[in-house]
Amino acid sequence: MHGGKREGAGRPAGSKNRSTPLQNERITELAKTHCELALQVLVEVATRGKTDAARVSAANALLDRAYGRPCVHPNIEDANFTPQVIELVAKH
Repeated sequence: MHGGKREGAGRPAGSKNRSTPLQNERITELAKTHCELALQVLVEVATRGKTDAARVSAANALLDRAYGRPCVHPNIEDANFTPQVIELVAKH
């Protein structure tokens, strides 16, 4: 059986999180220290990545951090979307 909820999986109900406030503080400091470097790496991959997949993934990560992840509509059939035409123009 793969995926989905499984009996007995996960942290038992009522048990406490084992991470301490000190651990959380250290992780936050590490994130702050390396945040700029991580963003620089994402920009580098987005602009000079070897594959299209790597560039698209890095660009998506940057957009998610800049604008937030797009919201998911639970019932998309109720949304009133109008079609958009996107025209690609080749420059010579």
